[in-house]
Amino acid sequence: MNARIGILLLIGVALLAIGGLYWVDQYMRHREAEARRFSARDTAAIVRIDLVEKHGDTLYAQLYLVRREGRWWVNDTLEAYADPVQRLLKVLAGQTPRAPVAATALQNTLRFIKDHRIEVTIRYADGKQDAFYVGGPTPDQRASYMLKAGADQPYEVFLPGLEGYLTPYYRPDLSTWQENLVFQAVPADLQQISLTYFDDPAKSWTLRRPQPEAPWQLLPESIPDSLRIAEYLLQYAGKFSADELTPPDSLTGLLPLYELSLQTFSQQRFQVTIYPHRSSPLHYYLRIHHRPYFTYTIGRSRMDMYLVPRGYFLRFPA
Repeated sequence: MNARIGILLLIGVALLAIGGLYWVDQYMRHREAEARRFSARDTAAIVRIDLVEKHGDTLYAQLYLVRREGRWWVNDTLEAYADPVQRLLKVLAGQTPRAPVAATALQNTLRFIKDHRIEVTIRYADGKQDAFYVGGPTPDQRASYMLKAGADQPYEVFLPGLEGYLTPYYRPDLSTWQENLVFQAVPADLQQISLTYFDDPAKSWTLRRPQPEAPWQLLPESIPDSLRIAEYLLQYAGKFSADELTPPDSLTGLLPLYELSLQTFSQQRFQVTIYPHRSSPLHYYLRIHHRPYFTYTIGRSRMDMYLVPRGYFLRFPA
């Protein structure tokens, strides 16, 4: 009886050992597979992508993309350009290791990634996340060095069918991802437009109407030329974007030239102050007052069409 119990115990221990070894083997296989997996589990389930560029231990740039109700936003405030987001999702869906970094180049590659890397964190709707580091290009410029967080073996990662390397798709450059929106309006939705001339208030004006079907009123009170108003309103054709983002301190010491304000029947408000450019007579600085606050640069030829004086609308100009 005791011998039988002993045999059963030995069998049980053996089975446990075999099961443990199997579990350890499967776990190691899973870890190795995860260390080689750089593609997203499911791009449709991604709700946020964090991009943090570091040079050594110094933070160089960062931003995050978040998906809300089917639309992507930069840092929760600016609607993102659709094209770069879709390109990044395509890269995340298909990027795959071409080869592990050879042992002879391992230490140098790890040092390069530490010195210049983009830390990428992908968050999914179920709370899970992936994290990896993106380094620079391989010598043939057709892959990027990447390393999974917590791993010590970097890989050459490429996108099949793409000739170039992948690092540019991950750069946290705000001007790449954001839509430099100044305002968004169409004539049928406009309720009020105001333009202030700071150096000559007599040229300032306001156009407004109480209802979409009502005629426009020109303030201060005067008889407007309806054809001129119709021509002017045609310029409001949807989204109007600036050329590029500008540091806010670019406005230091400058006096504003104009201020343009829009209000729509759909309850949107836009307010933009226009400044002279510090170094280019062909450009303006724009300060956006509606949320969020940003400063942009724009070509004068694009902005001047909105900056007409009050006399432009008069039936009999003064």
